[in-house]
Amino acid sequence: MKHYALIFRTTRPLTPEELKQRAIDIHAWVERVTEMGITLDPRPLGEMAVRFSTEGNTVVTHDGPSDPSMVNVVFFDSASRDQALEIARIHPGLHYGVTVELRDWNPPRPLQAKE
Repeated sequence: MKHYALIFRTTRPLTPEELKQRAIDIHAWVERVTEMGITLDPRPLGEMAVRFSTEGNTVVTHDGPSDPSMVNVVFFDSASRDQALEIARIHPGLHYGVTVELRDWNPPRPLQAKE
């Protein structure tokens, strides 16, 4: 099994009707993916507190979200890259102003005990 993450970025606000239908569609997607034998580990992100960058040698603080804003990460394991691609491709967020990125990830290395 290989580790994957879906990264979601919003591109536009949704109407109340879209929000309602999106919840229904995502529920159906979760059921479909679960039937494939995949366990999803979603991690919704809160509002961005602050963003830093550099301009020359100066650290610059940016308030407010970046565009598009990263709003969610879903971790899962998949037996094949093709299956992981299909899981990303069928995500309903694509119909609701969200970009979906699929990335491999590696778990953190275990910490070594100090002597």
